Amino acid sequence: MDRLDIELYAERLARHAERTADDLADARLREAWWELEQEARSDLTAADAARLEGLGLLIPPPVAAAIGRGVEERTRDLAAIHRLQAIVERQRAAARQTSGERAISRPPSSS
Repeated sequence: MDRLDIELYAERLARHAERTADDLADARLREAWWELEQEARSDLTAADAARLEGLGLLIPPPVAAAIGRGVEERTRDLAAIHRLQAIVERQRAAARQTSGERAISRPPSSS
């Protein structure tokens, strides 16, 4: 694989990692909302809770369980992506050295 292919792959991987991190942050936020909603449910009637679930304002318990599993999955996904990124970065550095570039970034020119 040539240097340009590695660079493009690394960029694609970085975008994927960013999307996965965003998904994970969203799922963690939904988990926090679930905790708030659980506290609120104790002060609501069953009819109110059902109505609010129907409106999408309360997360039903089966959905909350799926969110929890989603957090676990996304956490493992992101860890695997980071491990792949480390491998690609080593290949990227090797490709730069092979092509005569320095592996560290150069300061911008003052022209």
